[in-house]
Amino acid sequence: MMMRACSLGDVLPVLELAIGPRCDTSGGLLSVAEACQGSECFAVYEGGALVLGYALKRVQHEGGAVTWIMAAAGNRPGLDLTQTALPAIEQQARDAGTVQVAITTKRRGLIAKLKKQGYAVTGVTLRKTLE
Repeated sequence: MMMRACSLGDVLPVLELAIGPRCDTSGGLLSVAEACQGSECFAVYEGGALVLGYALKRVQHEGGAVTWIMAAAGNRPGLDLTQTALPAIEQQARDAGTVQVAITTKRRGLIAKLKKQGYAVTGVTLRKTLE
């Protein structure tokens, strides 16, 4: 596999797989393009074909920088992003001097996988649609 930095447009077709009722944490308020605006995007290729993409946003805080995974998705069946992309993302964050990697998700299976890799739940987001 080969990874390279790219534009949002290059990975948007793959990243759009990450947004849908099962994965959307915005409650339908943001498209993947809107959620990833201002992010650094990366494409991973296998045999010349795009197999996954991800978008990262670094946010500086008093305690140091946090790298947020804004979206990540693959288009190859059986591709486990926590095994394939997460180690590379964490290394990119370290190389950039980031002190934490963060992600917002509502997928219980992903939460369980991330906990096994040392991630901790630090909050819960609740939404109510007003009529």
